[in-house]
Amino acid sequence: PLPPPRAQATMDGAEAHDVDDDIFAIERLEWSLDPKHGRITALSAGNNTLLIGTASGHAIRFTVLHDKKADIHTGLKEPVYKAFIDPSGQHGIVGTEKGANVYVIATRQAAAPIKGLKNVVIESIAWNKLSVVSGAGGGGGGGGGGTGSILVGARDGSIYEVAIEDNKERSCKKLWTIDDAPMPISGIQMDVFPGQPKKFFVMAATPTRNYQFIGGPSFEALFRAYAGSRMGGFQELPGTLDRSELHFHYNSYPQGAAQRVAWLTQAGIFQGDLVFGAQNPGEKVCDQHILINYPPPLNSRTGDGGTSLPRVPLSIAASKFHYMMLFRGQFVCANRLSRAVVYDISLRNDAKRYGPFRGLASDLAQGTFWMFSDRCVFEVLIEDEERDVWELLLERGEYDASLRHCRGDKKKQDLIKSKQADHFFSKGYYKEAAKAYAATNRPFEEIALKFVNQKRPRALRTYLLLTLQGLPAVAETQLTMVGTWLTELFLDELRQLDDPPVRAGGEGNEEEGKQKRTERSDEKKRVQSEFRRFLEDQYDILDQPTTFALISSHGRSEELVHYAEVIGDRDWLIRHSLAGGRPKMALLILAKYWTRFSTGKKKKATFDADLYFKYAPHLLTHSSKIAKEMVTTLARVDRRLLDPSRLIPAFVRYDTARSAAMAASRGDGDSKEKRGNALGLGSGEHEGIRYFSMVVETGEVRDPTVHNYLVSLLVREPRDDALVKYIAKFGGDPPYDYKNALQLCYHHSKLRACCEIHKVIGEYEEAVQVALAINIQLAQLTVRYAEKSSLPEERTKRLWLLVARHVIQAERNDVKRATQKVSEILKHCSLHIEEVLPYFPDFAKIGAFKNEVVKSLESYNQKINSLKSRMDQHMETAKMIRSDIDYLRNCKAEVAETRRCDLTSELVMQRSFLYFPCGHIFLTSALTDSIIEYAQRKPRALLSGSYAAVTSKEKKFRESLEAMAKEAKDKGKASLTLINITRNEWTKIGTHECPLCGLMMVSSCHDPLIRPDESKEQQSWFI
Repeated sequence: PLPPPRAQATMDGAEAHDVDDDIFAIERLEWSLDPKHGRITALSAGNNTLLIGTASGHAIRFTVLHDKKADIHTGLKEPVYKAFIDPSGQHGIVGTEKGANVYVIATRQAAAPIKGLKNVVIESIAWNKLSVVSGAGGGGGGGGGGTGSILVGARDGSIYEVAIEDNKERSCKKLWTIDDAPMPISGIQMDVFPGQPKKFFVMAATPTRNYQFIGGPSFEALFRAYAGSRMGGFQELPGTLDRSELHFHYNSYPQGAAQRVAWLTQAGIFQGDLVFGAQNPGEKVCDQHILINYPPPLNSRTGDGGTSLPRVPLSIAASKFHYMMLFRGQFVCANRLSRAVVYDISLRNDAKRYGPFRGLASDLAQGTFWMFSDRCVFEVLIEDEERDVWELLLERGEYDASLRHCRGDKKKQDLIKSKQADHFFSKGYYKEAAKAYAATNRPFEEIALKFVNQKRPRALRTYLLLTLQGLPAVAETQLTMVGTWLTELFLDELRQLDDPPVRAGGEGNEEEGKQKRTERSDEKKRVQSEFRRFLEDQYDILDQPTTFALISSHGRSEELVHYAEVIGDRDWLIRHSLAGGRPKMALLILAKYWTRFSTGKKKKATFDADLYFKYAPHLLTHSSKIAKEMVTTLARVDRRLLDPSRLIPAFVRYDTARSAAMAASRGDGDSKEKRGNALGLGSGEHEGIRYFSMVVETGEVRDPTVHNYLVSLLVREPRDDALVKYIAKFGGDPPYDYKNALQLCYHHSKLRACCEIHKVIGEYEEAVQVALAINIQLAQLTVRYAEKSSLPEERTKRLWLLVARHVIQAERNDVKRATQKVSEILKHCSLHIEEVLPYFPDFAKIGAFKNEVVKSLESYNQKINSLKSRMDQHMETAKMIRSDIDYLRNCKAEVAETRRCDLTSELVMQRSFLYFPCGHIFLTSALTDSIIEYAQRKPRALLSGSYAAVTSKEKKFRESLEAMAKEAKDKGKASLTLINITRNEWTKIGTHECPLCGLMMVSSCHDPLIRPDESKEQQSWFI
C-alpha cells in the first residue's frame, strides 16, 4: 500500500471537515512489466479484465480474479497510444498515434487489423450497451461473438461506426464530423432510452465542447438527423487544453440507465444529471449541470499574493459519490456533494520507484478503479463511501435522499425527519410538517403546542391521526386521549363549516358567493366523510359515553346515528328511531343486526336477544302493520337464539291492546283516539297465534309454557278448526297441559276440541260421549280411531255400544228409524245383533235386523264346527303319544362284551359308556373330550341344533360359548382357562346328539383330513 494521505482541502479552497482515510486506499497489483516491452502507455478495464498497452506496441490481457496474464501479438511497430476494452471484458481495440489500429478478443492471442480505421487516430470509443446485455450486436446490428455497432471518436473530429464479428471487420463508416473547427473527439459515450431499445443517446466531448445526439433506430439514422449543417446545440467552455475525458456513471451496469456525466475540462469537472424522458432530436438529456473546480495544490502560493491558474488532472474517474483526480505527482479524491477533498496523497516518491503515473481507468461492470504508472498497475480500493453521504445530503436539504443513505439507523432517521419537519413548518407547509413530525420521536406536547400556537387545527388533526397510528395497543390511555381530542377537532371544524360565511361589505359578486358556498359545502362533505371514517377505524379506542356526549353537545344527530351504527349500539338506534316516530326503521335495525360503514361495507354484529324482548311490546302494540312485520321478523330468527317463551309478556300486552281496540271499534271506547287505534290492532289475524303457530310447527319447541299460551289464544277464537288441528298434530304426546286445555275448552264450549283431547290421550269413552253431543258421524270417526289404536275387542265393543245406545235413545219415538241406523252401524263394526237387542224396547219389531240375525246364527254354527274339528285332532294326537310311550317301555339294546368305543376303539365294558339310539357307543370320557375339542374350534355351533336345548337356555353356557367364539375367531382355537363349565356339564351337552351322526359330523366335512396340529401323522405317511 501507498503511504497515508496528507492534510486535505476542499475543491473550492476552504478547509475540509475531518476526513476518515479508510474510504480510499491504493494497492499495487502483484505484477510487473517485462522490461523488453518498455513502459505502460495505456490501460483499460472491463469485467475484472485489464487491457494494457506498452511502448513497444505490445498488448497484455490480465485477468484479475485468476491472476492470469496473456501476451497479445498486435503486430504494431509504434508505441500504443490508446487501449480500449468493452465492459464485458471480451473485446478490445488498441491503436497508435500513427493510425494503426487492431482488434483483440479474449479467445485469441493474435490481433486483427481494422482496415476501415487505417490512418485514423482513435481518441475514444463508446461500446454498445445492447451488445453487453445480449452478447450480440445492437443498434446498427451485430452478430454473435462480435462487438455489435460501436462508435469511435477520432482525432480529426470524426465519429465512426464500426462493427466487428468473428474477429473480422464487418463494417466501418464515417457518421459525423465537426465541420467548423478540427478538434479531437476526446470522449464519447452512448446509452439507450429506458423501455425504447431502438432510441439512442450519444454524448461526445472535445477539450472545449460537449455534444448531445438523440435518435434511432440505428446510429446511422441518428447522426443523419444532425448532418448537413453546422451543429449548434453544443456546450462550449473556454480553454487551451488539448486533451479531455468523458465518463458516464451507472448505479447498475448494464441493467440501469446512466445517472450522471463527468467531463474533464480546463475550467473544472463538468458534472450533469442525465434525465431520460420523451426528448426528440435536437433536445438535451443533460440539461442541468454544474462546474466543479479542481482543488488547489497543497501550500501553493504566488509571489504577488495572487492565485495561479488551476491545475488540470491527467485523468479522472467517477464513483457513486466521489471524483478521483490524478495530477502530476498527486492523487486526490473529492466528494461530489460537498466538494470536500477526502483523500489526497503525494505520488512523487512513488513515481521515482514505479515511474511517473499516467492515468486512471474504471471498470463499469464491476465498479472497480485502476491507476497505472510506467511500470506498475494499482487498484484504487473504495470502502464504505456512503457512510457520510446522509449528513451531506441533509445539509443540502435533500431529506428523502438522506433517508435512503442512513442505512436504517433509527437515530439518523429521526434526526433527518425532524430537520425536514422543521423545514416544512418554517416554510408554512403545515400539513407536510405534521406528517414529518409524526414520524419522529419529538415530544408530543411540543409538536402539538407548535400547531396550537399557530392556530392550525387541520395540521394538528393530521399530526394526531398519524400519532394515533404509531401508538402501541397497550397504551390505552394515550389512545383514548388522542382519539377524544381528534373527535373534538373534527366536530369543531364541522361547526365552523356549518356557520354561514361572513359576507364582505358592498354589493359583492353573487357568482363568487355561490362558488364559495359550493366549495364550503364540498369541504363540509369531505370533513364529514373523514370524521365518519375516523369513527369507523378508531371506534374501539374511543370512550363511548364521552364520545356520545361530545357529538351530542355539538348537535350532530347524523354523526350520532353513524357512530351508534359503527359501534353496533342498536339499543340507542332503536330508541332514537322510536323517539323520532319511525317504528319501521326501528324494526329494520332490530332485524338486520349488522354494523354499517360509510363506505357501504357491512359487518355482522353479535345477536342480542334482549333487544327483541325489550322492544317487542312497543312494536307489537304500535299498529297492525308493524305488528305483522314484527312477527315476520321474529319467525325468521333461529329458535336457538331467541326463546319464544320470553316473548309471551309482549304478546300478552299485544293481546290486551287488541282486545281494547276491538272493544273500541264496537263503540265501547272512551274516546275517538281509542277508536282510531281500534281500527289498527283490532282487525286482521291475531299475530300471537300466527307467531306461536309457526314456532310449534316444526315440533322442535316443546316448552309447555309456549304451548299452553298458544292453546289459551286458540280457544278464544270464534272457530275451532285451528285448535283441533293443533291438538291432532301432537297426538298422544301433548307438550301442553291437557287438563288445563280441557278446562279451557269446556269453558269456551269448544266441544270438538274437547273430543279431540280425550281421543289423543286415550280417553275414548269420554271422547265418544262428547262427540255424540255434537253429531253421530264424529262419534263413529272417534270409535274407528280407537280401533286403530289396538284396543281390546271388548273395549271397542263398549264404544260401539255407546254409539248404538245413543242412536236408540235418540230415536226412541221412531223404532223403525232407529233399527235402520243401528243396522248401518253393525255393518261397519264388530258388534253382533244379540249385543244390541237388549237396548231396544221389549215389543219392538226387529224385521230390519233379519239379515244380521241370520249372519249371527251362521257365525255361531261355524264356530261350533271348528271346535268339533279341533277336538278330533287333539284326540288323535293323544292316541299317538300313548302308543309311543308303550313302545319305549319295551325298547332295549344289547351290548356285547367285546364292543369297543367308536371314537377311541377301547373296550367299553370296563368304564362308563353311553349308547345312542343310532347304534353308536362311546366311552363317556371320550365323548366329553370330543365335545370339548369341537367347542374349542367351533363354539358357536353348540348354540344351535339339538345342543341348543341346553346351551341356549342356561345363561352360563351361553356366555361361555360366546367368549370362546370371540377367542377362536382371533386365534383359531379357544382355550378353557377362563371358562366356567365343569366336565360333567360338558358331558351333559354331548349326550344330546351322536357325534358321528349329528351336527358335529356334518360340519367336519369342511375340515381338512389332517389338521395343522397333526403334522407328525402326515409325515408318517410319506414313502
